[in-house]
Amino acid sequence: MLAFLVLAALAAPAAEPGPAAAPGGPGPGAAEARAAGAPDASLAAVDAEWPRRDQPGVMDDIKAKLAAAEKRAPDDYGVLWRQARLHFWLADDPNLAKDEKSRLGKIAWDYGDRATQANPRSVEGWNFAAAGMGNYALGIGIFTALRQGIEGKFKERLSRAEQIDPGFENGAIQTAWGRFWYELPWPKYSAKRSREALQDALRRNADNVRAHVYLADLYFKEDEPAKARAELEKAVANPPGRYDAPEERRWQDVARKMLAAKRESTSRGDSP
Repeated sequence: MLAFLVLAALAAPAAEPGPAAAPGGPGPGAAEARAAGAPDASLAAVDAEWPRRDQPGVMDDIKAKLAAAEKRAPDDYGVLWRQARLHFWLADDPNLAKDEKSRLGKIAWDYGDRATQANPRSVEGWNFAAAGMGNYALGIGIFTALRQGIEGKFKERLSRAEQIDPGFENGAIQTAWGRFWYELPWPKYSAKRSREALQDALRRNADNVRAHVYLADLYFKEDEPAKARAELEKAVANPPGRYDAPEERRWQDVARKMLAAKRESTSRGDSP
């Protein structure tokens, strides 16, 4: 999760076994990558640290390891998609300034596209290219993004990811589609398609915090505040660690802030 994914779409629930491996494991191109001299040990170390990426000092170590791996093997698929994932995570910070969101999102997009060129048969490159593109679009503004033709490019990449592995990261792709249809301006905006995609994501992973938050946004927009609050309550119901603790912590923080804002609004007598 254009972070729209998104478009965002867009970081997200942990992957189940499927035709392509999730972040943390090599995809179908692993044998080719090893044959090309990919720094497997460095990537394994990055993946071991990824579940702690929001802890002090860990992200700096991940960045250093990936930079060193890229220097040794600049065109390796495993390096490229992990760089795309890294920069998507950085761009996806809800508190990030828009110019920095677009800058980091573009880096994620570029790394993702390079990954798809290195191995077009695996899901990760397509997914994180779309995810990065979503944050780039949010940073520059949706109308500007539409004028740049981002909509079609985003749909192409996310569709390719879905064709390869619709179950990637337990609903990450469907979460991204849900936000995409939410972020589009009228007449492209579709509450129905957004809701269906997010509910699909939640069928794949009922604990998907981001999908609950995105669905709450949609319900507030569609003037269904009771349903929105119910989704936010579900988002904060469980302690982090059910699928991706840093992702869960990030979006539970968003959910708590939304709940607090709505309670304050209600206490002032504003409309729900």
